[in-house]
Parts: sequence; C-alpha cells; structure tokens
Amino acid sequence: MSRHHKAAIAGSGLAALATAARLHEQGVKDIAIYAGGLGGTPYIAAINFVLPDNPYGDTPEQYAADMLAAGYNIGNKELVTEMANATVRGYELLCRWGVAFARNDDNTIKLRHVSGHKYPRSLCQTTDLIGAEIEKVMIPRLKEAGVEFHDKCQVVELLTGDGKIEGFAVSENGGEPYNVYAPVVVAAWGGVGNLLGTSTYPDDVRGNTLGMAKRAGADLIDLEFIEFEPMVMMTPPGTVGEPCPTAMLGEGGTLLNSDGERFLLKVRPQGEAGAPKSLINHEIWKEVAAGKGNPHGGIWVDLRHIDEKVLKAYPWFYNRLMNNGCDPKKELLEVGPMPHSFSGGIRVDRNYESNVPGLYAVGEACGGIHGACRCAGNAASQATLSGLLCAEGILRTGKLDREISERPVNVKRDDAAREKFLPELQKIAARALGVFRSGPDLEKAISATQGILDDPAAAKDDFTVQTALSINLIARAALNRKESRGTHNRLDFPDASPEFEKEFTF
Repeated sequence: MSRHHKAAIAGSGLAALATAARLHEQGVKDIAIYAGGLGGTPYIAAINFVLPDNPYGDTPEQYAADMLAAGYNIGNKELVTEMANATVRGYELLCRWGVAFARNDDNTIKLRHVSGHKYPRSLCQTTDLIGAEIEKVMIPRLKEAGVEFHDKCQVVELLTGDGKIEGFAVSENGGEPYNVYAPVVVAAWGGVGNLLGTSTYPDDVRGNTLGMAKRAGADLIDLEFIEFEPMVMMTPPGTVGEPCPTAMLGEGGTLLNSDGERFLLKVRPQGEAGAPKSLINHEIWKEVAAGKGNPHGGIWVDLRHIDEKVLKAYPWFYNRLMNNGCDPKKELLEVGPMPHSFSGGIRVDRNYESNVPGLYAVGEACGGIHGACRCAGNAASQATLSGLLCAEGILRTGKLDREISERPVNVKRDDAAREKFLPELQKIAARALGVFRSGPDLEKAISATQGILDDPAAAKDDFTVQTALSINLIARAALNRKESRGTHNRLDFPDASPEFEKEFTF
C-alpha cells in the first residue's frame, strides 16, 4: 500500500491548516494532511496580529522589534520582519476560513496585553479557547475544499533520494507502516513534546521528529531554547499543568513570593504587564533559590482583585479551577515554570524550505525565528504566518512538479527496545535539559544518549533512535552555548545579557 500527493503535510495543527488553506487558495490540488492528533492547537489561548485599526499606534515594525528583543536578538531578522509584515494577511486568511475573534461592545476587535509585547495585540475568544474555534471551523471547510485528512496516522520516517525529499512513511492506528509520496513535504509536527517528562504538551507531540529531520539531512538551529511557561498551575491536582495565561498580568494580576512581595518590581518597576516570559522565569527561579517560593517549587499569582467578569472571559482557565475547588477570587494560586514550547527546529529560508529540496517546515517544526525566547501568543502567530508564507514559497520555488521514485518500506519497530530505553531517555533529558543546565550534566547526557545510539538493541527501533538523537542534539547545542541567554540557563557561565531587564522599559 502507498499513496501519492502533490503536497503532503505532516501534522494537523494550526500551522498545517494554514499551509493547506493557502495552498488551496493558490489553486493547488491533491493536498493531504497526515497526523496522529491535533497537537497543541486546541489549547491555543491567544494569537498576535497587528491590525491597521488598532487604537494604540501599534505597527508591524514594533511587533518585529518586540520579537527580536524578547529573543535576545538571536532570531533571524529577515524571517521576523516578514512574519510581522504578514500579520494582516494572516488575520484575513483565518477570517476567510471562518475563524471569528472576540469583539468589544463597540464591535472593535478585543485585544489583550500578553508578555513580551509593548502594546495589546493579542486576539482571542471569550467563550472558549481560540484554538478550539480554529479546529472547529477550519477542518470541516478544508475537507469540503478537497483537502484529505488522514487521522491517527503517525509519521514515522522521512523518505529521501539523492538528497531530496520524496515523502514519508506513516503508521496508521499503530499498524504496519506504508509510504506516502509527494514532491513537496511540509513538516508541521510541533516541537519537542514530552522529551522532558511532565509538560504542557499533548501526548501526540513526541519530540522524536528532530532526530527524524536530522536523519533526513536537514540542518537544525536554536535547539537549546526550550521554552518554560512561567505560570503553570502546580496544585490542586485537577488543575496541575494548566497554564495561567500571562495575559492575566495585563489584566492586573500580580506575582508574589512567600513574603507577599511583588518581586518582579525589583527588576521591572513599571509592573508585571507585558513582561517577557524569560524574565518572569528568571525571577521566579531566583525567589525559589532564595527560599521564597511555594511548597511546589514556584511562586503565587494574585488574581483576587480582578473583576470576576474579566476572569470568566478566560473560561478554559477559570472553569477548570472552579471545577477543582480552586476559586481565584478567594485564594492565591500556586504556579511555576513547566516545559511548554520550543524555539528551535529545522533551519528554513524565506520560503520556509530547508536545505533538503522539497522539505519545508512551519510552526514549531521550524527554528530561527524566536531566538532565545518567544513572546506569549507567538506560537499561534508563527503557525498561521509561517503556513501562509510557506504555501506562497512553495509556489515560488516550483517544487510541486518534481519527479520522485518509489522505494520499499524501510521502518524498524521493536517494542522491547522502546520499553527498555525510552524511560531512561526521558530521565536523561529531564536531568540535563531542565530549568538550569551545567556543562558536566550536558556532557553526561551526550555520552549516555550516544551510548544508546550505539547500542544494537536500540537500533532495532527507529522511534527509540530518533528520540535518543533528538536529546543528543539538544544537549550538544546547550553545551555549545556557553552562556545564559533567554530560556537557556547555564549554571557554570554568567548571563550574556546582564542589562536585559533594561531593554524592556515599555
């Protein structure tokens, strides 16, 4: 069994949907999406666009400046600028495919102020997560337009020939793999998933895809920058893992240590609203290290003074708390950092094509845009805008009519290898790639993962090899960056940007 398409997309989250939508609008036929789940899209709470009628004087130039500054000026300026300049077109793309955003009483678009942004520019829904709205309206419309959706199909390996992409192998419902051929393949499979153990990721984002891309010959970038969401619920049990939106700081929420101090004011006197996530994380970790954290390794957020109507406008968060006996109007919330998203991935050019001809990457599958830290809400913005720009790049590069050749299915699976090695790999990653890193720990992780990669028993299972390779690559990137910058914190090297806080004086 095999299938052939003009364009095959690995993943079915927002980045994949935006890519497929724009390809269809440009007249491309025979587009297919293969995925084992929807990734993080159903959980998207905010998406950033600079619209022409915004009341704050916001501009794409300011948005790009915010992104570059939050990323410690490591991001690719060309990609960041093009992304910022495309925000109106991204907004219009989603609107054309049925996505509706919350509006104020005067019918203007409701904008929230989330971390890392000078101005409010975050669009949302107030009745549900905007990600749920995207999923609900875009998938049926794309199906009606003729885009094929192959659900419960896990992409297990990329197919290459003569250094060019020719498709990928998939396993449907855990069954025997088969090959999917296409002259254009778009990686839209998300970030590093659950490599580090407990995280805010859904289970279908596994993180082995870094290793998969590397084995296909793709260049990778910024792998050391794993994002930690700063305000994730740590108790009570039914709420653990639920992010408290950083937009709550824009609504007036405050962060407190065990002494009741608003500790962020020490480095950011203008207040918590708009503070970059990396700064919030740094200061939380400092308070915990000083013995001023909560019993679960974080701090507290105080929302008690915020109007209940405002709190209810974040229903996914408010309802989950209330349903688990936690009333944000009556008690402080225990929150802390947790692995959340990824700023690294496949290196791409302005067409979102990798160095492997015909292999494109969008959303969290591609790196080089966010640098050392991403602004809140930018995962969804990047997903939309990279999908839009990638689809247009595919037409420019003219790869849709490439000839490809078929080959036998060549995928190895061994459940015994997975059972033996995967728990140990997760422990290695959690130990070496967590909140703080050190040279000795990273060297141990590299040695341990290389040992697994060299083990004939591990070689019997491609998923195990891909996972070990993913962790090995991240650890090597983290070891090579001998500084603390953004989401990468080296205990054995000083901070590369001691004046960082002063860069965010807006």
